[in-house]
Amino acid sequence: MPRVLVIRTGSAPDDVRAAHGDFTEWFAALLAPAAVVAADAEPAGALPDARGLDGVVVTGSLASVTRPEPWMDALGGWLLAAAEQIPVLGVCFGHQLLGHALGVRVERNPRGPEAGTREVTLTRAGRADPLFQGLPERLAVQQSHSDHVPALPPGAVLLAGNGHAPVQAFGHGPRIRAVQFHPEFDAARTRALCESERELLDAARPGLAVEALSSIRETPEAARILANWRAGLGGA
Repeated sequence: MPRVLVIRTGSAPDDVRAAHGDFTEWFAALLAPAAVVAADAEPAGALPDARGLDGVVVTGSLASVTRPEPWMDALGGWLLAAAEQIPVLGVCFGHQLLGHALGVRVERNPRGPEAGTREVTLTRAGRADPLFQGLPERLAVQQSHSDHVPALPPGAVLLAGNGHAPVQAFGHGPRIRAVQFHPEFDAARTRALCESERELLDAARPGLAVEALSSIRETPEAARILANWRAGLGGA
């Protein structure tokens, strides 16, 4: 059975966590039957030796790579070193952190937050990548982010994009994969996050919260991304 480290880079807001649990539990449910162990990103020195793992997932966060802290650079370096041996998957903040570690700038998206259920389009490389095996070219996904990676890191391959954030997924070498969206979210979690962030969304654009909430639907195909990633791990 594969052993996966889920690195928690933050927690859901208190009201969301009280009703739905926290990020680590959401990943654990979709990575089963992999054995999931959890670690907090800060301090990065507390992270285990990657040699005892089969894969690493980096969660989303309320923190921002546009406001760097020492633990972010430390974790980014640790992830690149781990990826020399085992698969690493970054999700939302994790996607942005990997982009930053690989040499690309992360910025506040000038188009504003992307929230609710949205569509991304797989590129030819994305359609051929095992991460998206069996999934349609146009894929409904759950979104909750204000920052984005505006360009590919050097040496990376674009796997998915959309008009709001052009780099929705990328691959770098054989073991690094990153997605801007949230395969671990279901409709209820996305709705709870949108409700919790209603003021933030409407401050970005009046009416955005209602627009995001009205868009929400289940995305079972996107949830399969984690099963696809798990299937490629050693010990599977």
